[in-house]
Amino acid sequence: MCYNAGMKRYFMLLLASLLLIGCSPQEAELTQETPAPPSAQTVELPTATKTPTASPTPSPTPMFSEPDEKGDIVINEGLLEPLTPTTYEVSSDTVILIYHTHAEEAYRQEGDYTYEETEENSYRTLDNEKNVVAVGEALKSTLEELGYTVIHDTTDVEPPELLSAYSRSLIVMESYPEADIFIDLHRNAANVRMKSDDVVMLNGKRCAKMFFVVGTGIGTYEGEYDVAPDWESNYRLALSLTERLREIDSELALDIRTKVGRYNQHVSNMCILLELGHNANTLDDVLNSVPLFAEAFADIIILEDGDGD
Repeated sequence: MCYNAGMKRYFMLLLASLLLIGCSPQEAELTQETPAPPSAQTVELPTATKTPTASPTPSPTPMFSEPDEKGDIVINEGLLEPLTPTTYEVSSDTVILIYHTHAEEAYRQEGDYTYEETEENSYRTLDNEKNVVAVGEALKSTLEELGYTVIHDTTDVEPPELLSAYSRSLIVMESYPEADIFIDLHRNAANVRMKSDDVVMLNGKRCAKMFFVVGTGIGTYEGEYDVAPDWESNYRLALSLTERLREIDSELALDIRTKVGRYNQHVSNMCILLELGHNANTLDDVLNSVPLFAEAFADIIILEDGDGD
């Protein structure tokens, strides 16, 4: 009984061995307890890090626009917001210099107002009784009546070349070291020959309009100017005068013109370039506006009381 059981176990083991020897390796592996393959799923394979796409750094908002063909530029509003109108209190010994970079500029001939032009249709003359020098003399007298100390330099610095006149008017300015406020008085060269009625009527008088020019000194090429003007200070002064003139009449003062040049406004932070009237105005139109400018000037640039009150 025991023999048969032992023999039976022996033959069973032998049979199992033979079966294993006859299996291929793949079949042998299947007999082991291996985990079932995972269910089908998306497998993300690692990829190389991508180089980020290059993008330009945003440029800051420019301070000034590109100049137009006349050299006019637009200043960024963010720079102008702090430049609000104000008043200035100055001592009684403050000296005002009136001068003319373009002293030969004149006005529309009419009636008794005639002159010999330097060249045809130029609206220019050497006669200081008829050109912008006469306006400067009237302004000097009016400001002196208001208590200001005024120098009027009548030097004609246009010759020998009009385009370089500012280099010579700078010499005029620097020859008055006592001067504190500078007024470069001009006549605007507007192409308005037929607009003879481009005036403001006040108290029955034809009054010429006016505006101010502020030089930023950025120039038309890098390094054009060795010293740039304090355009913010000069702009605030021009703005203060403009707003006061508009209180007299809303159309009396046109918008300030800001330009690439410096117009010798680096000499002081109280430089005024005043364009009073244009070539379609008569001299009388302009002279009628002189007291209006002087009134605004006195309201903005206030003389201290001599007794210190």
